[in-house]
Formats: sequence, structure tokens, C-alpha cells
Amino acid sequence: MEILKKFFLAILITGAACTTAPASKTPIVFVHGNGGNSAQWRAQVAYFQKQGRPAMAIDLVPPPDGNLSLAAMAGSIDRAVPWKRFFIAGHSYGGAVVATYVAAHPEKIAGVIYVDSAAGKLPLTDKQKETIATRIRADKMRFVHAWFEPMLKPSSSTVKEEVYSSVERTPTEAFIGAFMSLTVFDAKALIDAYRGPRLAIVASDLETPASFQNQFPEIETVRVSGAGHWVMLDKPDEVNVAIDTFLRKAELRH
Repeated sequence: MEILKKFFLAILITGAACTTAPASKTPIVFVHGNGGNSAQWRAQVAYFQKQGRPAMAIDLVPPPDGNLSLAAMAGSIDRAVPWKRFFIAGHSYGGAVVATYVAAHPEKIAGVIYVDSAAGKLPLTDKQKETIATRIRADKMRFVHAWFEPMLKPSSSTVKEEVYSSVERTPTEAFIGAFMSLTVFDAKALIDAYRGPRLAIVASDLETPASFQNQFPEIETVRVSGAGHWVMLDKPDEVNVAIDTFLRKAELRH
């Protein structure tokens, strides 16, 4: 289960938050992790609205054909985002979606922020995948509680409740499909494909050799202590400052 600690699941429709601030600042887009939703970025959207930066958090919504591949889910970004060029941040599984999108559309990206992101392929056999899918269908929340509990250990009861509630509302097949998409996530190729400004924000209390910062040590990293995997919910102020500092530095380069 150790490798599972860095990945999540979901596709929940809740509605995006957006601003119409002046175009002098490059916009930023936030992408939730699996089992999450756009509201989990509310502190970040509000912060950048106040700063006068165009910002939105999107929901990952499958296309009409129900394709749950990373490439198909990355299409949610183009369907939701009105800007031609922007910064983008992805949490957990959302980091895999973002990496997939950025590799295909580098010309649209001013910089990338990986927030406790997925950092590698889930090495599961077909039999293991079948077993996991069966367990999730039988009792999704039992599976999720067993999996998420270590990642939520540093988190407050309020954050835990929000995370579990979001997963509970997530359609089971969407949850499974997103999980399985990580078994073919070529993290090294996709993340390395973009050589523009990059930042990792990670939960230092959960660090393992498989963590993003150890798989990609060349990427600037901000470690946040006292936070669970949902860093932006546990420590919104620290995350906001880290992202804001990164955006300002990146914009000075251009």
C-alpha cells in the first residue's frame, strides 16, 4: 500500500470558480486530485482574486464517451479554461492530468505547480487491478478509509471530513477509472517534457523515496510540515505564499 499513498481518485462535478481580473497578470488554473473537486482550491482562488490575478479551479469531467484516460481527462482543461496562456497547478492525481496536458500544450503554459503530485506509474499486475476494482465496487469507502488514513493523519477533523465526503459523492466507476489511469502514467517522460518554470509543493511529513520531490529533485521544492496530502486545505496560507512567490519570479523572467 505504500506506493498508493501518493495517488488518489475522482471526478466530481461541483462548479468552477473564476475571476475577471486585469490581464496584466498571467492567469492561474487549479486542478483537483481524484476524489476531489474544484472547491478544494477555494482558498487559493480567493487569494489570487484578491491579488488581482485571473484564477479558476476546474472540475475534471469525463468527455461524453466516458473515456477516463489521462489524456481524455486533460481535455477538461481546454473545455473549461478561456485563456490562451496560463500557469497551472495540479494536486495528486490532478498532477498527472496536468503533466499530461502540459506535455501536449507547452505553448499555453507559463509555469507548472505540482502539489503533492503523483510521481510515477502504479506497478500493478492485471490481477491486482482486478482485485482492487472488485474491492472498491464492493465497499468504496472502506477501501478509501484504509488507503487515505495514513495520508490524512496530520490533517484536522474538518479536512478529513471534507476529503471523505467528496470521495463518497464521486461515482464509483469514475473513481476506479481514474485510479487505473495511473497504471500507465509515464511520469518521467511527461513531467520532463516541459522545461519551463516548475515548482513542487509537498507534505514533508509524508515523504518517502517514492515522493515527487525525490523522483524529481531537479524541480524547486517547497516542503510544508504539519500537513497531510491535501496540503492546500491543511496549510492554505503557506501554499498561497509559495505559489505567489513562484508566479512572481516566473513572470520576471519574461
